[in-house]
Amino acid sequence: MSTTLDRAAPADQRPAQAAPADRSGAGGSGPSGEARAHRRMAWCVVALLVAGLALAVASLARLTRDDPAFDLASRAAWRDGGVLHRIDRAIDVPYAPWLRRWQAAMRYRLLGDLGSQVREGCPGWLFYADGLRPPAATANVEPVDAALSARVATLHRYAEVLRHDGIALVVVTVPDKARVETAALCGLRQDPRMTMRFDAWRNALAAAGVAHVDLLDALRAARPAFYRTDVHWNAAGAQAAADAVGAKVLPILGARGDVRFTTERARTAAPRVGDLLKLAGLGDVPDGWRPTPDLEVPETMHAQTSGGLLDDGPPPEVLLAGSSFSRRSAFAERLGAALGREVWNTSLDDGQFDRALAAQWMQRASWPKSLRVVVWEMSEDALSMPPDARVADAPRDQKN
Repeated sequence: MSTTLDRAAPADQRPAQAAPADRSGAGGSGPSGEARAHRRMAWCVVALLVAGLALAVASLARLTRDDPAFDLASRAAWRDGGVLHRIDRAIDVPYAPWLRRWQAAMRYRLLGDLGSQVREGCPGWLFYADGLRPPAATANVEPVDAALSARVATLHRYAEVLRHDGIALVVVTVPDKARVETAALCGLRQDPRMTMRFDAWRNALAAAGVAHVDLLDALRAARPAFYRTDVHWNAAGAQAAADAVGAKVLPILGARGDVRFTTERARTAAPRVGDLLKLAGLGDVPDGWRPTPDLEVPETMHAQTSGGLLDDGPPPEVLLAGSSFSRRSAFAERLGAALGREVWNTSLDDGQFDRALAAQWMQRASWPKSLRVVVWEMSEDALSMPPDARVADAPRDQKN
């Protein structure tokens, strides 16, 4: 339509129609020049995206070829999100940790969301999701399932061999934080299957005639026995647990030993960023963007032996093989103070069901002859984890 009107216009009006065309082409500063600049910028962005995609694909291809653990064909890994975490690490960029931190901070600040592994009960109280419901791999099975049956069989093998060697076995099952700190749940609840498995395990211990320390009442009496932003017990919880375990172990040893422990405490309380804050990606963000960390007065416990050196002390009579609980809040030292003896602590972070005990089991031919008690500690959520095939058969080996 505009072309027809231009042709019909008088000749003296045509120069006026040409002026916009002259301005648009002058030095590329008009609308068409801006469009060309935008197109160039868009093509630069596309080129960068294509280059990034090519580098990411090349990195994934190299890892798939060189790293057997980097398996993109595993259906289970896709279901539980493991593949996405591996891909994320493989194509990481220098600023990715900063982006993840602030993404987590905004998600919590705006939506109150802490990710898939952490839940918030009452304000500031964080709970591990696996302590509230079983992992997907064991969620749809009966409470006394193949995994728990395998663990009971492992328990029997440990108990039999230790009994044959004249060593007492004491099992300590640490109840989950959600089972202890019930007043802090504020709407959260523990899946009934967790309780059924916990009870089935305790019944199996009783049927096997194995000494078991039930910490539930002791920890509830010490509430708050857990850090708000951590899965582990605090100093009060560790002390209550050590007193309960000591009361079970001391009669086996006969009498309290002569070793004394001293405690050094800091003068002031300091913030303690719990592992649940870190798991939610909020370990390194300002306090206004996350639940407030715990405050604690740091303390250290030391054994006072006759010679003043660890090597000069009496040989160990108690072996502690447990999970990260036995490595937090000076639990091993508190147990030693209750027994009057230093405790040989071989516990491992991520000890799961029996990783620490299985690791020591292969070396028990070199255990000191003075050893009289093995304290095997595990967390409740280990009962709902799939069995660890690497250590499941360790108790079958016999002592040389």
